[in-house]
Amino acid sequence: MKKIKSLLYIALTGLVMTFTSCKDWLTLMPLNEVVLENFWTEKADVESVLLGAYSALNQDAVQKMLMFGEMRSDNIVANTTADNNIIQITKDNILETNPNVNWSVFYSCINIANNVMHFAPQVAEKDPNYTDAELKSHIAEATALRALCYWYLIRAYRDVPYVTRPSIDDTEEFFVPAEKFEVILESLIADLEEVKNFAVNKFVNEYANTARFTRVGIEALLSDLYLWKGDWDNCIAAVDRILERKMFEYDELMEDDPNACTVEIFRNKYPLITNVWQNEFGNAYNEIFGVGNSFETLFELAFSPSSGQKFNVVSSNFVNNEGTTGNLKPEPRVASNFTQGTNTIFESEYDGRFYESITESSSSDYSITKYVYSNISYKLQTGQVQDLDRVQRGENTDITWVIYRLTDVLLMQAEAMTMKAMEMGSEITGDTLAARNSLLENAFAIVQTVNSRAKGYNIFPPTDTIPAASYKTNAKQMEELVLKERRRELLFEGKRWFDLVRMARRDGNTERLTQLVLLKYTENVSAVRIKLADMNAIYWPILKDELKINTLLKQNPAYEEDEFIEKN
Repeated sequence: MKKIKSLLYIALTGLVMTFTSCKDWLTLMPLNEVVLENFWTEKADVESVLLGAYSALNQDAVQKMLMFGEMRSDNIVANTTADNNIIQITKDNILETNPNVNWSVFYSCINIANNVMHFAPQVAEKDPNYTDAELKSHIAEATALRALCYWYLIRAYRDVPYVTRPSIDDTEEFFVPAEKFEVILESLIADLEEVKNFAVNKFVNEYANTARFTRVGIEALLSDLYLWKGDWDNCIAAVDRILERKMFEYDELMEDDPNACTVEIFRNKYPLITNVWQNEFGNAYNEIFGVGNSFETLFELAFSPSSGQKFNVVSSNFVNNEGTTGNLKPEPRVASNFTQGTNTIFESEYDGRFYESITESSSSDYSITKYVYSNISYKLQTGQVQDLDRVQRGENTDITWVIYRLTDVLLMQAEAMTMKAMEMGSEITGDTLAARNSLLENAFAIVQTVNSRAKGYNIFPPTDTIPAASYKTNAKQMEELVLKERRRELLFEGKRWFDLVRMARRDGNTERLTQLVLLKYTENVSAVRIKLADMNAIYWPILKDELKINTLLKQNPAYEEDEFIEKN
């Protein structure tokens, strides 16, 4: 009698994908139907399967990234017309039977990466044209893709099955117990540190420089991993290496054509795309989210609907082509009272990121529009938007989903500097005090840079920036400022819930997380408060069907019983 396979097993017995063109979906073929010795014979085979790993991170993966990193946060509420499974996620009422709990899309990519890492060295022995440098760069990319998938999994579920060998055919059993978050985190860091220097600095195809893992993309992932580990020095160092590379690229741009270069050096250190170009706001948005493949992008997933790569994550969740709000809306506090200057998130009517992320669809009703528009231009005068022009992205226009960008990792560095300063304590003097204050000053400079870029620092007076106040000497206040700026800068990009979980892990409790998230609730507040008091509840449950088949897996204790907030 044939055994029923778990979703994890199905994912791990994966699909080899043969590459057809740089922007086409890949053809799917069961791995056990391939005569392996006839397939893995030359460099092109490795390249095609490696590109298949990127394509495996399709719109289903991006949908999961958005769910894991944003939907439970204080940024998001559900539209009343959304699917009930989505509504329940935004209400923190996630059941083990919710189909969105399925994690298989990440394990599919993991298995393809494992196959590349397993077979590529064998190909190098057969193909004399496959150089050692090419082999090592392919291994580096596959390692980074596998690490990225596990990084999303452990931040969402905490403890997950950790598989680093490929599934060759369906005769192999893959009932794997879960490994601890901390063990996987350490392993991911070790793997990336081993391969990062072999990654490509720059591809011949310029679009590959953001759509594939380069060395700066791996450094960005490492920055994130080190931040969660609490290794502040290595986080700071990784971001410094990214800055060094971006300064080199900036010099190249200036040498090529200084008049066309839209990148500026802020505070003599930070190369960022100017938000104001030819006296109009929106330039940074247009380059990062409208066009994609921007100077600031460190790694993104690229989709080309015109080539058959369907991508409806944005239109189904934010605003669709008919202008109708999708599954998700901004939490009212994020959107309301902006032009009056009393919005509690943006705190300033000069902050252009509001117009780039949110649109007022009717009186007191708002829609999420980040990624929705391919081009935005506007002017600001005394806090009022003038000549606002937004071009909605067409159904068949290319789109990218940004995973890491420069301001994201800069704010990671600011957070690491702040936490390092906090660990020095407050009862200090002399050189230790000076070192602590230097860390806080540098962290503040990063936040100020990101904030002032968004507000058009070269148009409006410097008084419309974040006042230094006690941030440069008070680590606790600085930590809160960094988290607020990350919320403003990375709004609706799948980052906020992860930021809150990281904060709760540092705190050792969910008090601050709960206090922030409860602000969006108007009902069932007590039930949500009780639920989130459990640290286990900030992670997701394992799909019930997975548990039935793989008896080595144990359900997250917060979801062991079918107790939930509401049935409808």
